[in-house]
Amino acid sequence: MSAETFAERADDATETWIGRSVARLDGLDYAAGRVRYTADLIPADALYVALARSPHPCARIVSIDADAVRGMPGVVAVVDGAEAGRLCAPMPMALPFRAPHADRAILGRCLADGTARFAGQPVAAVVAESQHEAEAAADRLTVHYEVLHAVRTTEEALGEGAPIVHPGWDSNVVASDRVKAGDPEAAFRGAACVVRGEIAVRPSTAAPTEPLCYVGAWDERLGRLTLTGTLQNPHTTRWQVAASLELRETDVRVVAPPAGGAFGFKMAGHTEEVLVGLLSRLFGRPVAYLENRRDTMRGHCREQTHRFAIAGDADGRITAFCNSFVADVGTIGPGNGWTMPLITATVFPTVYEVPNVEVDGTLVATNKAPWQPIRGYGKEIANLVMERAVDLLAGELGLDPAAVRARNLIPSRALPRRLPSGLNVDSGDYPEALSRLKDLFGYDRWRARQAQTQSHECRIGIGIGFELTPEGGARPGAFPSGFETASIRMSPTGDVQVAIGVTSPGSGNETGIAQIVAGVLGLRPEAIRVIQGDTDTVPVGTGNASSRALLYGGAAAHLAASDLRAKLAVCAGNVLQARAEDIRFSNGRAHAPSGGSVSLAELALGAHTHPFTVGDGIELPLEATRSYRARNVRVKPDENGRIATYSSFPYSVHAAAIELDCGTGRVAVLDVAAVHDCGVMVNPALVTGQLRGAIAMGIGAALWEEVTYADDGRLTSDRFKSYLLPRSTDLPPIRVGHMSTPSPFHPLGMKGGGESGLGGALAAMTNAVCDALGPASGRLATIPATPPRLMALLAGRV
Repeated sequence: MSAETFAERADDATETWIGRSVARLDGLDYAAGRVRYTADLIPADALYVALARSPHPCARIVSIDADAVRGMPGVVAVVDGAEAGRLCAPMPMALPFRAPHADRAILGRCLADGTARFAGQPVAAVVAESQHEAEAAADRLTVHYEVLHAVRTTEEALGEGAPIVHPGWDSNVVASDRVKAGDPEAAFRGAACVVRGEIAVRPSTAAPTEPLCYVGAWDERLGRLTLTGTLQNPHTTRWQVAASLELRETDVRVVAPPAGGAFGFKMAGHTEEVLVGLLSRLFGRPVAYLENRRDTMRGHCREQTHRFAIAGDADGRITAFCNSFVADVGTIGPGNGWTMPLITATVFPTVYEVPNVEVDGTLVATNKAPWQPIRGYGKEIANLVMERAVDLLAGELGLDPAAVRARNLIPSRALPRRLPSGLNVDSGDYPEALSRLKDLFGYDRWRARQAQTQSHECRIGIGIGFELTPEGGARPGAFPSGFETASIRMSPTGDVQVAIGVTSPGSGNETGIAQIVAGVLGLRPEAIRVIQGDTDTVPVGTGNASSRALLYGGAAAHLAASDLRAKLAVCAGNVLQARAEDIRFSNGRAHAPSGGSVSLAELALGAHTHPFTVGDGIELPLEATRSYRARNVRVKPDENGRIATYSSFPYSVHAAAIELDCGTGRVAVLDVAAVHDCGVMVNPALVTGQLRGAIAMGIGAALWEEVTYADDGRLTSDRFKSYLLPRSTDLPPIRVGHMSTPSPFHPLGMKGGGESGLGGALAAMTNAVCDALGPASGRLATIPATPPRLMALLAGRV
C-alpha cells in the first residue's frame, strides 16, 4: 500500500502531504544563522556558574578552601554540597527503580556532599559575573580529598567483598534480566555446528555540537522559576526540578529552544538543571550554566562485554543462540541512561527465525560517571552481537554471509510476531530488503573486486548488517509514558496553530507535523505553525525520545486536526447549504458538491462572529485537543511474565566495503549502502537525512569513537583531537533505498525513524573489518576496531 493510499484512508482528505519531501519550514533560518540557541538567550544581567569537579573516582571531601577564590574578580559566591543540600532535595529519577529496589538511593544531589563517587562529579559551584571569571575561579578552588578505594571494573564490582559503590545498597548489581525461548541447551547439544564469540564494547558518547546549557530565572514577585535549556524532555524536567526545589509544578516553567543536536544526551536528569534554579532563587538574578567541551565528553555509555554462542545445521540454518553480557553503567544518577542495556536484552534474535534463545544481562555499578542516553538506546548493541554471531557461523561453515542471512530471515507472512522478550514485531519484509540491498550495493561486484585486488598489505573487507530498532517506548512508570497530545486552534483570521508535547532535537519533525495537519485541513504546510518545548503553552508530553515525534505526536496532531476539520465542515455546510459529510477541503477552501466554496479564513471569522448561523451546531471556539495512545503495547504480563513496551519496529539492512592497510591498521571506508523500512514516511527527505546521520554515528562507533581514561580514572578523551568522530573526508557518499511496509497498529501506518541506521552500520562495518582480517577476525573482541587493536591482531599479539 502506498503512502498516499494509506494516508487517504486515514483522513479521507482530497489531498495529502504525507509522502512528500517538503523542505524544512525553518531550514532557511538555520542556514542563515537566525536560529537562537539557549546560549544566545542568556540575559545580559545573568550570573554564571562554573563547577569544581572531583579528580578522583572515589574520595572523601575533607575541606574546601574558598577564601582565596571569593576575593577574585567578579566572584559572587562559592556554594558547596552541604549548603546546596540544605537548599534543595535530591533530584528524583526520571525512570524509578522497580520494587523491591524502589527506595534505593542514587546520586541525585547537584553537588557532592561528603564523598565524591566518580571522577568529574561536581563538588562546588562558583558563581561570578562572567563565564570566564567563574571558570577561572573554579580552576583555582582548593579542595582537599582523602582518596578512597574506587571500584573500576565490573569484575571487581561483582567480586566477593567488593566495596559498595552506592551507600545503602546490598550489592553493586543495578538490575538484571533473562530472556528465554525453547530449549537452547538441547539445541546446542544436538547442533552440527557451534561457534562462540566475545565482544567488548568500549565506552563512547553522543558528542553533540552544542554542549549543555541551562538558564534559571527566579521571579521573586511571582514565586516562579523559568528554566530555559538544552532539554529533550521539558515536562519531565519540570517535574524533577519542582520536586527537588520543593515547588509546585505550575510554579516552574521549562522552555526548550532549538537544539544543536541531542541524540539522547539532553534527556532529562542532569543535576545542573536544578542547580541553576537553586542559585537564581538564592541570588535573585538569572544564573547560566554553559558546559565546556571537556565536561560534555564525560557523558559516556555503552561499556559492556558480551559472550555469545550460535548453533546451526550444515546448511547454515540457525537452531539456537545464547548471549550473556555484563554492562558497566557507572554510578546511577537521576537520568535514565543506565536502562539502555535492559533494552539490549529484549531485541534478540532480531530479524531471524531462531527457535531456541537465551539471553541474560547484568547491569553493574562502578565508580564512573553515570551513563548518558545515546541514539540507539541499547538496541544497536543487540544488533551488533547478533550480526557478528551470524557472520561467525557463516565463516565456520564456509558459506556466504548474505546467503546465511537469507536462509534465516523471518518471512513477511509470519509478521506480526512476538520476540522471546514479549515485544510484538509489527511488519516488514526482511528478505526483500536484503535482495534490494545486494542490488543497491553491488554485492556480487564487490565480492569479485575483493577476490581480484586482495594483497598482503591492503585487504578489502565486505560486511552486511541487519538491524531491528524497536521504537515508541512506553514503559510503565516512566513520566510520561505511551501517549502524546496535540492541541490545534484556528484563529478568527484563519491562522492555524498546533501546540504539541513532543520536541525537536533539530531533526525537522515540526515540518512533518505541519504536513500531516495541512493534509487534513486542505492547507499548505507553511500555513501551519507548530509550537513545541514550552511547558506553559503545550500539553504534557514526553518531548523527544524513542522516535515518538511523528509516531505519537503526529498521530495526535492528525486526530486533533480531524476534529477541527469536522467543525469546519459543519460551518461550511451552514454557509454552502450542504451536508457536512459532503464537504471537501483543498487549497485553503471548503468545497461543496454543488461547486460552491468558501475560504477557511472566511469560515473562521464567520464562526467566531456569527456563532448562531455560521457556527451553528459546533462547540466553539475552533479548537480541538486529542491524545494518541500507542497500540501494540502490552502491560499485562504474558505467560512468561513479559510485557511489551515498544509499539513499532523499523528495520534496515546495511552493506559496507572497507580497505584495511595491514602496515598501519588504518581502515578506509570505500562504500556504504542501506535499505530502510519505517512504514509510511511523512517526509522521505527528512527520513533519509536522519538515516544518513545515524549511519555516520554507527561507523564512528565501529572504527574510532572511544571514551578513554588514565590509570587514575580521569578522562583523557576530553576534546575532538582525542575523541575521534568521523569527518566528511572519512566517509563516502551513503546510498539509501527505502521500503514501506505500513504498521497495522498505527493509524497512519508509521513506524519510528529517528534511531534507525546506527546499529546496522555498526554491525556491517565491524563485519567488514573482520572480513578483511581473515583468519585473525575471530580474535577481534573489542569495538571500536582502532588501528592499534588491528595491528595487535595482525601481529598475533591478541
